[in-house]
Amino acid sequence: MQDPYPDLDRLRRERAATPVDSSGMRMWIVTRFNDARRLLADPAVKKDLTANQAAILRSSVLRPERLRGVPAVLRRHMLDRDEPDHTRLRRLVSGHFTGAAVESLRPETERTASDLADRLPSGRPVDLVGSFARPLARVIIAKLLGLPRGDTGDFPRWVNALLTSPEKQELHHAATELIGYIRSVVEQKEREPGDDILTALIEGRRRGDLGENELIASVQLLLTGGMEPSNAIANTVHALLTNPGQLTALRAEPGLLSRCVEEGLRYESPFRMLTPRYSVTPVDLGDTVVPGNEIILVSAAAANRDPAIFDCPGTFDISRQPQPNLGFGRGIHRCLGAQLGRIETEIGVSALLRRSPGMRLATEAAAAAQSAIWQPGIFMRRLASLPVVLT
Repeated sequence: MQDPYPDLDRLRRERAATPVDSSGMRMWIVTRFNDARRLLADPAVKKDLTANQAAILRSSVLRPERLRGVPAVLRRHMLDRDEPDHTRLRRLVSGHFTGAAVESLRPETERTASDLADRLPSGRPVDLVGSFARPLARVIIAKLLGLPRGDTGDFPRWVNALLTSPEKQELHHAATELIGYIRSVVEQKEREPGDDILTALIEGRRRGDLGENELIASVQLLLTGGMEPSNAIANTVHALLTNPGQLTALRAEPGLLSRCVEEGLRYESPFRMLTPRYSVTPVDLGDTVVPGNEIILVSAAAANRDPAIFDCPGTFDISRQPQPNLGFGRGIHRCLGAQLGRIETEIGVSALLRRSPGMRLATEAAAAAQSAIWQPGIFMRRLASLPVVLT
């Protein structure tokens, strides 16, 4: 969890895919960039585990008592579906993620980031994750979804627990709370419709374009995805502060900000593993054949540090010439909010650097690189906290 890259590098060198025991299931980790890129766009590689659950369980269960058991109602969104259901569900919300729609959120994102940065204290440690990155992401996804003003639901904590909690009891509690919360905001939105995603989904349900469980799962997916920019902000700031030469370069040339964000997505991708996939038939990766009906995990973290593609992949270099990375996935399941995520991350990092040109880690950079606390969970790469001192 603290530093997965040596293990991922070893797996990449040894074979194209490696079976691991994850939460009681055998899953095959794919670590090489070209293999990952191909699989993400291969229509024979499926996402709807529920549709083929019996065969997958027969092939893959190693320790039944360890299975996580995420409620089925939360597994019916577009990211967990294949065609034609994927396109049907994606179409209901895609209009809110066009270039123009995302750009319309820029002024509010800038205002929110500036206000949050101005409130941060000077001269003493403050956690950028809890005090800046998560509040910023929460405001923007609340605006996009149309959550009630003054909403106090603890959905950032619940979606985080769904992704990272190693304890089944905590996971099930978070799922129950989140489902209840989604139902309550949907009921309120039915009484107070607006020009937002919640209203669009409710209208889709009324027309018969999606069912009740699909609506709940879609909102859960958007809440989860909407909080991801907070992790990209924290990961990128952590990379800058533990590589002070790169921070100096960015301060000297602010025009490198977009490259800095892209390099952050490559170097410290918020998704260590992309969400599970499978193929009914065996998948031949050259030196490894993944059996049919077994779970495939494409490792964005490993692929984005593949030396066959990236020069000096373990170096954080904001002047790196732009190269495609898998931070947002690829193919039909590529993150719908990729443009919004980039904008939020750029604005967030920029606001922090304007607020405190002398921002530094609360501990020395070398020590912080070793002592940073990363949250558990095979899929995500996210900091539990990021203590800094602002001037």
